[in-house]
Amino acid sequence: MLKPHERTRRGTTMKRPGGRGAGQLGVDGVDVEVGHGAAVEQKGERGDDMKHVDAGRPAGRRTGLLLCLLASMALAGCGGPSERVVQGTQLAPGTDAHITADINSDAATTRLAVDVVHLAPPERIQAGSKHFVVWQRPSAESPWRRVGVLDYDAGNRGGKLVETTVPYASFELLITVEQQMNPQSPSSAAVIGPASVG
Repeated sequence: MLKPHERTRRGTTMKRPGGRGAGQLGVDGVDVEVGHGAAVEQKGERGDDMKHVDAGRPAGRRTGLLLCLLASMALAGCGGPSERVVQGTQLAPGTDAHITADINSDAATTRLAVDVVHLAPPERIQAGSKHFVVWQRPSAESPWRRVGVLDYDAGNRGGKLVETTVPYASFELLITVEQQMNPQSPSSAAVIGPASVG
């Protein structure tokens, strides 16, 4: 077997070790030196240079790697909705709130959905209460704003807030028990939060 970098002559073809790597190929009076990732020099019988050929990684493989890298970067920038679980307060032990937030940083908005499980009826948490109201505020210095009311199922001991839009990319979330569906401000009977979102 010819060693890598040995020349071959007319009509003789040299095999590369293992089918790859450095070596030379010679066909019909043309000596070809094959290297790793470098230009390959082809010479005629008179020793004059004919042309240089890139024997590096095939262009198709390089293109494929580039496309994979770009796709990975795109996926990283489009992380999709984030999910977290927030435990209940002392008024609602064993309660969990599953919060899903799809944040649009460019528009500074969040698509918000909340699913609360193992939640006792509001009247058992605070006498006279009938509803679970969801609140948000962009910072601790800002007043709470009502987002909506949990759709509570007493049989399943759970409540859901269907997907709604909050006009912030990050904010605090609070759920309280209330006597009315549209109170001006939250009561002190919080079952979830305050919890950070975004």
